[in-house]
Amino acid sequence: MTTTSTPTRRLQPSDPGYRGQADYTPGFLALYDKLVLGVFNRLVWRCPTAEILGLYQEHVGGDHLDAGPGSGWYLDNCTFAEPPQTITLVDANPDVLEFAARRLARFEPRVHQANLLRPILLEPKSFDSIALTHVLHCLPGTITRKGAVLGNLSHLLRPGGCIFGSTILNGDVPHTPASRALLRFLNERGVFGNCDDDLPALEHALGSRFAEHEIRVCGSVALFVARV
Repeated sequence: MTTTSTPTRRLQPSDPGYRGQADYTPGFLALYDKLVLGVFNRLVWRCPTAEILGLYQEHVGGDHLDAGPGSGWYLDNCTFAEPPQTITLVDANPDVLEFAARRLARFEPRVHQANLLRPILLEPKSFDSIALTHVLHCLPGTITRKGAVLGNLSHLLRPGGCIFGSTILNGDVPHTPASRALLRFLNERGVFGNCDDDLPALEHALGSRFAEHEIRVCGSVALFVARV
């Protein structure tokens, strides 16, 4: 495993982004695939994991960055037309980086610890694709504030490169009693921060930073692709 920075620092409880990543412990990551990808995606948010996997299979480029890689399941299960030349994993949580990098060891991923709400100290214009899967809804504040993440990542894309991903919205997407209850619970705990997240805000955040973009709604989830 090649590292671009040593993933040992942890966010402090005073950091605005702390709650959204604090539950990603080794124990939770071991359950992540069955719980989040197997149950919540399909039965609660009603966006089957295969829908998100399709974004990876279509858009992963030669030099790929995964921002907030979770358990690493998507890259592990992606059927690449051409395997990426390099994979870089970025997260604020060292447990996430260690877990995903170990799972993806055959790709010899680089890992870089960074708070996505702040500028990311990687070489500008060095990636063909960036994934941002189920990350925005875990960050605090409105999408206007979270748009800083999209801006930080856009500087890392080469001309013609794309960013793709998914986020659970609160407004302007269909919800069920079960999804509303879980959304409320996760926001009260601080795990989610998407009470004010809706389609117009996401449209504006993408449209103001990228030359072109598209959004598709699947259940309570927005799937997006944008290009510089």
